[in-house]
Amino acid sequence: MEIRPIRANEAEMFLRLLCDVFGLDFSRAHRIFFTEPMFDLNRKWGLFRDGEVLSILTTVPLEFGWGKAMGIAGVATRGDSQRKGLATKLLESVLLEGRMQGEEASLLFAKEPVLYERLGFSVLDEVVRGPIQVSREHETFHLLDFQEVSDRYGEWALQDPSRLRRDDRRWGYWRWNLRVCTAFGDGYICTEAGVIRECVVSSPVAAWPLPAGSEWLGLQSMADEIGVPLKSKAHELHLMGLNVPVKPQMFMTDQF
Repeated sequence: MEIRPIRANEAEMFLRLLCDVFGLDFSRAHRIFFTEPMFDLNRKWGLFRDGEVLSILTTVPLEFGWGKAMGIAGVATRGDSQRKGLATKLLESVLLEGRMQGEEASLLFAKEPVLYERLGFSVLDEVVRGPIQVSREHETFHLLDFQEVSDRYGEWALQDPSRLRRDDRRWGYWRWNLRVCTAFGDGYICTEAGVIRECVVSSPVAAWPLPAGSEWLGLQSMADEIGVPLKSKAHELHLMGLNVPVKPQMFMTDQF
């Protein structure tokens, strides 16, 4: 058994396993996989036996005001190798390597917490989704360019050490997705096909200037922090952490 980052000639094998486990279309995923700005072979890990990859995951670098962390995503094990502890072995190795590289804290999103609780993770927050109370008349607001959004986010992030910082590479990932940002007071609302996954605002507003049917998708703590006027909500995922000193403040635009 071998646990290590994958090599270039193993990338398609890695992607095929990911698609098989999560029910993704391989051809569509293939177009995205290699062009995504955060793509890094050194952060795509596999557990191999006799040259075959049986379990995989991806890590991403994160930085908060309090220090570095590692995001973990895409944990998947081949169907005929599940329930044999392989994902646990892979996670243990990756967590150890992360600590050696200065990423003491780890974060992940999970539907079922049990596997990760065995490794010391605990539930920090939950991702919720729900309709937003909107203004009766949707007004036209000033569209912000990238520099304006970057400046407003940077100012917001520096106000609290629990907030996620974005370096050039993470901003590259942010820009890679189609997003429209409009001014909202001294902050902004970021819209993606009627879903709000990011909003910077200095004080709560009872109804947001959005089209009817707009939804929030994000951490419950962030909804509370910025005063998202949710009409109702449904649970989507758990945010879990290991060695995380404070509850993270981040938006789902940075989901890993």
